[in-house]
Amino acid sequence: MSSACLLPRLSPRRVSCLFIIMALAGNIVCASEVRAARLVSTVHHHRLAVLSVATQDDTLGRVQDRAYFQPFARKAGIRVVRRTWDGQATTLAAHAATESTPATWAVVFGEDSAIRTSCIQGTLVRLAGSADNPDGCGVAALHPAIVLAWDRGWRPASPRWADFWDVVRFPGKRGLRRDPRSTLEIALMADGVPPHDVYDVLSTGPGIDRAFRKLTQLRPYITWWSTPEESARIIENGSVLMGSVFSNEIARLPARRHDIGVQWAQSLGECLSWALVQGVSPAMAGQARDLLHYIVQPEQQDRFAALYPMGQVAAGSPAGEPSVDLPMDLEFWGAHLPDLSQRFADWLRGPA
Repeated sequence: MSSACLLPRLSPRRVSCLFIIMALAGNIVCASEVRAARLVSTVHHHRLAVLSVATQDDTLGRVQDRAYFQPFARKAGIRVVRRTWDGQATTLAAHAATESTPATWAVVFGEDSAIRTSCIQGTLVRLAGSADNPDGCGVAALHPAIVLAWDRGWRPASPRWADFWDVVRFPGKRGLRRDPRSTLEIALMADGVPPHDVYDVLSTGPGIDRAFRKLTQLRPYITWWSTPEESARIIENGSVLMGSVFSNEIARLPARRHDIGVQWAQSLGECLSWALVQGVSPAMAGQARDLLHYIVQPEQQDRFAALYPMGQVAAGSPAGEPSVDLPMDLEFWGAHLPDLSQRFADWLRGPA
């Protein structure tokens, strides 16, 4: 007798139900196997330690990822994740350690004014001092300048900051940074203050009032930018007639629709640095220091330079090379950045 004859006789309806139950059981088994496989994959993925590095959300940040972070990650066997920040000390403070949790960022890259302010506030680790940062608040990386750039199509001759404010003779939009840093200094130079006197004037109450009054005159014509890359982009795409621009970004623009000129007179010197965040977990603190040591090695610097060519400028540059007239005063901004940032934010919210 065949085995089929041993099975009970089932109605067609019961046979259909039996097949459905068997199919469902098979799907449950398959689904369980898929979930198990995903769990194993997730566990394996998270075995790699994660090092968070905060830098700029622009071409420079992406080049740093290629030149430094990903090669280091492969070498160290960890994951390096690039976060973006706006360069504000208040933003960095929000990622600092608390009594119950470690810091969420391990390494940051930004302007020395914010780096120094955060260092004074205890958010960053003090490193061994150097000529660039004698107090050990960071490791210098780049020395760009903030310059006046303009479209040569409307004016072949170089404008100055006073011309920047002259909307009668030179009508059009102006690009300025949505930040008191560099913007207040430019306002005073436009008002006739020599570069070497700017911080003396800005260190007084009447001097601060004078800078904001000058900004108010130009307010209806200002297009604000927030990142170095944006400062150059609004010049390149014709959104503004002239603007304050980071020199490293303007130097990288291809020659397209506009012939862009750069005025180095009354330029401001800036420094961008790396820093270590205070209060990360002990394991990540070691990896952060290893990354910083990796970044400053000559071979890594050469790789970065090949991907991001730019002229390094600073006060006292050799003859024939661009130099800045007004280095950013780190002591001034270290002491006054929080208060002036608040006043600037209040001014922006005021009547147009």
